[in-house]
Amino acid sequence: MTDTAAAAEWRWTQAAEQAHRILESDVQRRASVPLALGVLAAAELVLVVVALSFDPEEVGRWVTAMVGAVVGLAVVIVEVIRTVVDGARHPERQAVIKGLLTREQSAVSRAIRRRSPVPDDRLDVVRAAAVQQARGRTLPAACAPFLLWTALAVSGADLWPMYTAVAALWGVAGTHAFREVLLARRYLDSEST
Repeated sequence: MTDTAAAAEWRWTQAAEQAHRILESDVQRRASVPLALGVLAAAELVLVVVALSFDPEEVGRWVTAMVGAVVGLAVVIVEVIRTVVDGARHPERQAVIKGLLTREQSAVSRAIRRRSPVPDDRLDVVRAAAVQQARGRTLPAACAPFLLWTALAVSGADLWPMYTAVAALWGVAGTHAFREVLLARRYLDSEST
């Protein structure tokens, strides 16, 4: 066995051990996708409608935009802190594919999307990764930057076209996060039948 093969085997062994911890202690509940979508859509709608009800030069538009930006930034900060604290206190919540190479992580993601077959010795890693994705814990962190950049876009600043473009990119990233959660849930549902 070469050094590269030994290193790959070690990474997958570590991932399999983490997968067993996750699969044995899966007591976390799943986030409600419709509720998360509803909250995001309502927050975006309120932010845009209230901000645009003021003229671009009025203080009300700037205050509304800053409130939206602060809320978005606060959610990002809280999610970063939660991730760090959860990783330290609850090792069973750490990402199962964290130690894998990027191409190996992509292989796990393709398997969850049903685009590639899963070898039997990797099945627990794929299932555990799907369990973690299905929880939807990444949704707040994926959606908060969209709110932040939308707030900056409606602030009336001179750079609003750039802020709108960045907000659109974060909107695509948020959509991708919701899609990943739904695909993971579909994978687990098909595995349980």
